[in-house]
Amino acid sequence: MMTPGLLRNELERGLQSSVRSIWGEAIPADFRADVSASDNLEFGDLSCQAAMRLAGIVKDNPRSIAGRIAEAMADSIEGISSFSIDGPGFINFRLKNGYLASVAFDLASGGLQPLLPDTGAGRNALVEYVSSNPTGPLTVGHCRQAVLGETISNLLEASGWTVSREYYFNDAGRQINLLGESLAARYLSAEGGETSVPEGGYHGDYIIDWASDLRALHGTGLTWASDPDTFIHFAEEKAMEMIRSGLSLLGIEFDRYFAESELIPEAVTDTIKRLSSITVDDMSLVYSDSEKLWLRFTALGRPKDRVIIREDGTYTYRMPDIAYHLDKFSRKYDLIVDIFGADHLDTSRDVTAALECLLGREVVSEKLRVVIHQFVTLVKDGSRIKMSTRSGEFVTLRELINDAGSADVTKYLFLTRRAEAHMDFDLGLAKKQSSENPVYYVQYAHARIAGILRRAGEAGISIPNEFSSGISKLLQGEYERELMRLLESVPVDVAAASDAMEPHRLTEILAELATGFHRFYQHVRVVDTDNRNLSAARLMLCGACRRCISDLLGILGVDAPDRM
Repeated sequence: MMTPGLLRNELERGLQSSVRSIWGEAIPADFRADVSASDNLEFGDLSCQAAMRLAGIVKDNPRSIAGRIAEAMADSIEGISSFSIDGPGFINFRLKNGYLASVAFDLASGGLQPLLPDTGAGRNALVEYVSSNPTGPLTVGHCRQAVLGETISNLLEASGWTVSREYYFNDAGRQINLLGESLAARYLSAEGGETSVPEGGYHGDYIIDWASDLRALHGTGLTWASDPDTFIHFAEEKAMEMIRSGLSLLGIEFDRYFAESELIPEAVTDTIKRLSSITVDDMSLVYSDSEKLWLRFTALGRPKDRVIIREDGTYTYRMPDIAYHLDKFSRKYDLIVDIFGADHLDTSRDVTAALECLLGREVVSEKLRVVIHQFVTLVKDGSRIKMSTRSGEFVTLRELINDAGSADVTKYLFLTRRAEAHMDFDLGLAKKQSSENPVYYVQYAHARIAGILRRAGEAGISIPNEFSSGISKLLQGEYERELMRLLESVPVDVAAASDAMEPHRLTEILAELATGFHRFYQHVRVVDTDNRNLSAARLMLCGACRRCISDLLGILGVDAPDRM
């Protein structure tokens, strides 16, 4: 079966073979004759710009170069009906109608999965995301990362990877101690004792609720001086309960919750020893002043050296993070994905530099992928809502989902922007049940197609069980071909989204599919009892759209309703 991905690969191989047969060693070894969708469909469906890129290398006119490349392509490519040289030197290709119809049939009958390249077959990936310290409920920012991480995991699985989802949390650092002390302050305040929350502590109302639960469990005899571990462990357990509960609203389950305490002290101490044994320009990577231990990140190309052990003997974030990533690499994953907020950018780069020093740059660059997402601003009635976790002024993940109306809307809207872009989450838009709401628009298209299929079934018309050339001969109209061409590009675009780990592309594909289907349906009559063969062929296109929308929404973790 010629899938869209295979067709493009074969076309690119033919183009590159032509280039090398003509110009030989003059062409750089890494030169690629990439094929992409045409910007102007009047000239063709697919396009190659290799001629323009070669002009400076072979010292010739791009149109002349394009003509020579096309002439040198010895064999015809299955699925390609013709090619042309257009504009300054574009090589444009037109897809055969029969090929387009066959792809639509495959999508209608088997869905998207069989047409995706199995790039991860036999390989495994570890995806770390959320990884919020257990100091309170998940908030709006955590929600964006949770949705992003889960969808990237789903995308990798759709491409054949075996994915493990991991949540790493700090249960051994300063913030956990502050959380425990904040709980102690609330606990004691009910008994007329110390009431002030420590500097840098946590003020959320949830701490008051925890204090009440703690009194119910242990009575009133605890003190911070004598029972710090009780306060700390109770607060941590309560926080993790809230975190798991919030994640469950998004349908997210992790395979492992990895605690920082699992690394302390053995793994972290061993990592410091390994770093201490390395010298750069006759200077040890690890050095000390009178109070602290430092890692010489500047020797690794980073802008600043960093403290790794404070004067009180506790570790800063970077040191356990380095040890944790060494643990990840030791587990022999083929791919390791980190998903962090923008506030972790510097830490992530420092950790990567240390890993490259310890494991080798090639090993790290081959296996480690880091996705950084920007912050979220919550907008309600045109005004931005200010949020601060420690001050207790924040919107939880649970509250966000309730305000947005559903988990589906919440997840989808978070994925309408690329991770690197700052996002305004508009609660007013989330609640709209109209085409202005992007998830409603796509779900409505799916429900509309489901309704068409039901009506066709009632009229005794169904999608053909087998594909034949007669089907493609029935689909010769402008709007049929426009929709078929859009459907043919879906597996290619989804595979590209997976490779780039950019799930926002899926919402763009879905919007194009919904628009393409609505345009098709406005101009053709699908269910026509006087022309059953044509109706069945057009119904096949509807079925292909429905399967694509359903499968893509499934990757996003969003429902595809049959009725709305």
